[in-house]
Amino acid sequence: MAAHLRRARHLPRGQHLERRVCHAESRMRTLVGASLAALLLALPPAEGQDTKPPVLKPFALDDDGKPIPRAEPIVPAAPPKPAPVAAATPKPAGVVAPPKPMTVPEVADPGTIRVTPSGTPRSAEQLQIDLANGYYAKKMFDLAAPEYEKFLTVFPNSAQRPEALFRLGESYRRNGTTNAARNAYETLLSQFQTGEFIGPAAYRLAEMCYAEKQFREALNLYRKAAVRLKDPAVANSAKFFTARSLEALGQKLDARTAYEDLASTVEANPFQDASRLSAALLLREGGRTADAVKQMQVLSVKAENPELKLEATVRLGLWSLETEPPQPAQAETAFKKALTMPGPARWKEIAQVGVLRIAFDGGKYQQVIDSYNQPGAQFSADVRPELTLLVADSMRQLGKTAEAMRFYDSVIRDYSSSVYAKEAQYQRLKMLYNGGDDQLVPAIDQYLAANPEAEKRDQIMLMKAELFFKKKDYANAAPIYSSVELSRQLSGTLKAEALFKLGWCQMEMKAFEQGTKAFTAFIEGYPTHKLIPAAMTQRAIGWQSQKNLGAALADYNDLIKKFPQAKEREMALHQKGLILGMQGDNAAMAETFKLLLTDYPKSAARGQAVYWLGWAAFEAKNYKDAVPYLDEARKSDKEQWGEKASIRLLLSHYYLEDKVAAAREVDFYAKEGKTTVPADILRWLGTELSKGGAFESAEKYLLLLTPRDEVTPADFLLLGRSQHSLEKYKEAGASIGAYLQAVKLPKQRAEGLLALTKSQIALKEFAAAQQSVDEITRLQPEGDLNAEARISAGDIQMARGKTEEAAKLYEAVHLVGIDHQEITPRSLAKAIQAYRAAGNEEKVKKLTNILQSRYPEYVQANKPS
Repeated sequence: MAAHLRRARHLPRGQHLERRVCHAESRMRTLVGASLAALLLALPPAEGQDTKPPVLKPFALDDDGKPIPRAEPIVPAAPPKPAPVAAATPKPAGVVAPPKPMTVPEVADPGTIRVTPSGTPRSAEQLQIDLANGYYAKKMFDLAAPEYEKFLTVFPNSAQRPEALFRLGESYRRNGTTNAARNAYETLLSQFQTGEFIGPAAYRLAEMCYAEKQFREALNLYRKAAVRLKDPAVANSAKFFTARSLEALGQKLDARTAYEDLASTVEANPFQDASRLSAALLLREGGRTADAVKQMQVLSVKAENPELKLEATVRLGLWSLETEPPQPAQAETAFKKALTMPGPARWKEIAQVGVLRIAFDGGKYQQVIDSYNQPGAQFSADVRPELTLLVADSMRQLGKTAEAMRFYDSVIRDYSSSVYAKEAQYQRLKMLYNGGDDQLVPAIDQYLAANPEAEKRDQIMLMKAELFFKKKDYANAAPIYSSVELSRQLSGTLKAEALFKLGWCQMEMKAFEQGTKAFTAFIEGYPTHKLIPAAMTQRAIGWQSQKNLGAALADYNDLIKKFPQAKEREMALHQKGLILGMQGDNAAMAETFKLLLTDYPKSAARGQAVYWLGWAAFEAKNYKDAVPYLDEARKSDKEQWGEKASIRLLLSHYYLEDKVAAAREVDFYAKEGKTTVPADILRWLGTELSKGGAFESAEKYLLLLTPRDEVTPADFLLLGRSQHSLEKYKEAGASIGAYLQAVKLPKQRAEGLLALTKSQIALKEFAAAQQSVDEITRLQPEGDLNAEARISAGDIQMARGKTEEAAKLYEAVHLVGIDHQEITPRSLAKAIQAYRAAGNEEKVKKLTNILQSRYPEYVQANKPS
């Protein structure tokens, strides 16, 4: 299909050339192993031990092409005597010397084997350990092991137990008895926390765990060995495999940090270049291509191995094209430098293609053609198809139609099985119609009328279907995809993509049953295809459209689990959360949306996710957790979530009894909301704010409540009292008047009249105030309200300037026998004030004495500051 045929042409810069790297990946990945030489993990020879030349073997390589330690280390002997140095022989230009072997660190036996001379008196303990050590020193490990076992059994408390356990492990390891060796190392580490054998034993045991892919155990042991080993080179080895273990466990950030630390260590570190390369690969894998480029810049300069230095230089060029923004100048410099360096030809060809690709992308089409036609230019079969196509594209860009057609024909003819041939066929058809898309279909039909061979016919049919697909003409595209999908000529890849597009067309035409069947056939027939995540997503959408939520949920779960790096995983998490919500599983829905926000913090579905997280928390009465989610949802999409989030934010603050936040939300909702603020919230705000002395705010929210049907008489009374406190006496009288019109019970009316009296006094409506007081005393001939009415009667006389009459009315509260802990002392205090104003000091002294003796708490509480 057209999209497939254009794959080579339209790959992002850098990745286009990276394909060349992947093509030779198996050869390139051996570079790290070759550059590190061999990892030797064994004991040095004891005194008098026979010596043999050490056998050096390279690291094994894991799936990522990075070195891993061997399960069975090689036993080194003493180094051989140096051979005579031959005279240096000049190497011809361009010949690359083999990688120079590195000095690889070795875990040495920290103890020294000293056998007591014969004739010296020895204890049974010493005799036994000398016997074992003697066998061990002579590498007679099959005889040493039982003697160490005997020593450990007979002398369990010996001070030499650590070295015996370590050498027992070494003896079993050398004999290939891995489980027994492991048991010895584990026993040593469990019984002893300190000593010179702890580091080596931890390293040995870590090696075994790593070889068995027990990376968690290996990680802990390598870390322990790294701080206990005395030899810095061996300690660096432990640090390197600490990083490898972290990487194997998926802790790539920690692994990268460990690699970077090791890359900065210079002394006694044969792993410096390998660590830098590993760190760079992890940086690029993590999307930090710019930082990976920096590591490649260092490695391309400082790498000791010539081939590794060449690889680093070429990768520097490739990755420079992948940064944001791309750095073609830096890439071109790296590629050109690589062309002058010694090393394998495959890397130089990649660099050469890179230079030409940069020239093409920069519009230097003639330069591409001239470089290709340069006398003496030779290219291997690996790169010639791509270069030929690049030249054809350059000629097409320059309007050299005939020459371009000749090169396209050359690619199609000479490299018919390559992706470049398919691209050439596509470009040739583009040139044939020499016009807009409307002319492409007749051009294709004419091509097909010539009865081309079956394979080409099916390819062009696929291209025709692609044209309809791009035009969203799914009705015409679907039957072509259906016929092509059954082709016996097309490759599996093209047939797979045709089947995928068939399913897509049917979904777009709302033929959901046929679409799910097509995607099921694709998933079952091509389980390793790169479009499997997309197919699973589309099939799940089809299930949802058919109301089969269980099947849809199963597809989304499989996608999330099996394809953690797929771009469709984000949508799968989103849709899974929605389905769980529809099924009423709020807890699982919340966990799914939290995972979505964690893994995709900038998701387009973030607004919806945070709303449903807030909704779930609200429904679970976790109002404090609900608030930030609902607030973010409203901010993310006011039109979609503003109303739903706002009403729940209001209620959340109300249930949390947060007056300030609730008031803020009421202000917002009163302006932006589509309905009215719940009456209970307005009533609660008015009450609480009034209690706290915030009368202006209380009035504001009560005024929102009083015009509504849900208003109660008490709301008018509270409003009136708040207005009175704000010295809005007329408004207060009106509000209290509304209250009095609504209530009939004597006590309720007395409470309203008492509040009304205060406003009437403030307005100097003394006659009306007196009438209110009289009505109160009639309704409440005794009790607290009666006492308050007497005080109000005094207030009226005080306001009229009749202090003596006011004093008597105040004093009457006490005289009639009312003994209230707040009302009575307040009336006495007012009486004292009135008598003092009237000049009756005798009464002042008398009442002061009564007030102080009977109500000392009131006096103390109201003492002037």
